[in-house]
Amino acid sequence: MHDVSTGDLRDHRFAVSGASGFIGRHLTSLLQERGAQVIMLRRPGSPTAAFTSIRSHVIDFSDSRACAATLRRLKPTHVIHLAGFASSDRSVDSISRSLEVNLTASMKLILGAMESVPDTRLVVSGTLETSNPWEDAVEVGSPYGISKAMLEILTGGLNRLYGANVVNTRIGMVYGPDDPNEHRLVPSLIKGFLCGTPPLLSSGRRRCDWIYVSDVAEGLLHAALVKKPEQPELDIGTGRLISIRRVAEVIRGHLGSTMEPIYSEELDRPNEQERAADAEQTHRITGWRSRVSLTEGVARTVAWHKRMQAEEPKTDMAGVRSGRSPRVRPSL
Repeated sequence: MHDVSTGDLRDHRFAVSGASGFIGRHLTSLLQERGAQVIMLRRPGSPTAAFTSIRSHVIDFSDSRACAATLRRLKPTHVIHLAGFASSDRSVDSISRSLEVNLTASMKLILGAMESVPDTRLVVSGTLETSNPWEDAVEVGSPYGISKAMLEILTGGLNRLYGANVVNTRIGMVYGPDDPNEHRLVPSLIKGFLCGTPPLLSSGRRRCDWIYVSDVAEGLLHAALVKKPEQPELDIGTGRLISIRRVAEVIRGHLGSTMEPIYSEELDRPNEQERAADAEQTHRITGWRSRVSLTEGVARTVAWHKRMQAEEPKTDMAGVRSGRSPRVRPSL
């Protein structure tokens, strides 16, 4: 096991892309709490994040030389790349968007880092929705999964061929408070139960490795700080598979709701993946493991949503209670 110290980060300078996203906002808060210098990387034309005072820098992900120039100027000790296109869309139209954002833009950033800051650790976000292409035949369930599988081949290839200081993290199904995408499964379930609108789900039999967002932030931090691992891929998950039905029941129990979700096998998608993290291997390499159980994580998430609901204007909530909120099918 590697001895990774994550307590005092005052001598560390982190550049984070996708900082305004779900994982990103929790990660940047964690880094600030530990005393790290944090820089947000954003695309040209994108707005600054209204929720934070962290300074941001524009970086052109379409040009590796431009990425190199930006990183050379910023001199980060670590880069955590979370910007991407996360979508449950299975249409053919989403393939090009997934590859453009999740693969091509990531490649430009990695090549720029190799040129300008080769000693800087770069962590990229992958997914447990795809199998390990270095050990097994590639199995994917979506265009998103295709792009992430190709990203893992890219990062692993650059590491193995050129010694690139890059680690791909395969992240499980993330949930928790302050998720800006209210259509994801957990927030949409909570909102449905709170508003009295029965959530419409698939059969609910699919099992995922559900991991609380603060655990993910800690896992990414360990991946950034660990000495060069024996292989450039790490799983960030609990190592346990739990069905969507079970998650829905835990949420319903915490809310004390008697309303049940509507399950429909017709909404099941073909070739959806069920894959648990190799939690023991990650712990052996980094010293990190998840701490928050599903029950505790759901309780925290439900409490956050209740606070947010209580702070909403009464006129808005009256409209919700009258049943005018549309039924939305949750996405993963």
